[in-house]
Amino acid sequence: MNPRATLLMRRRERLVQRSGHLRRTLTRELRAAEPALAWADRLQDVWLWLRGNPVMAVAGSMALAASRPRRLLGWGLRAWSAWRLFQRLRASGAKPLR
Repeated sequence: MNPRATLLMRRRERLVQRSGHLRRTLTRELRAAEPALAWADRLQDVWLWLRGNPVMAVAGSMALAASRPRRLLGWGLRAWSAWRLFQRLRASGAKPLR
């Protein structure tokens, strides 16, 4: 057999072994992230449901406002402050923290 072909065959075997090792490592690391990804999927499902049923979101907000007006006002003020801060940062060209 050609020495170059032998060299390439050995290199290919090492690369296949390395690929298998990396695949097993990635699988193990992704298993650790599974709970967080499950929560993200659930939040996405809730968001899509709310977008499809806006009347229910408004009814829930109105019920919360009727039962706990101070708490809803506090949440509203926090959301408004966060939105204003976001707009200022965006206008100044600052990049959001990751």
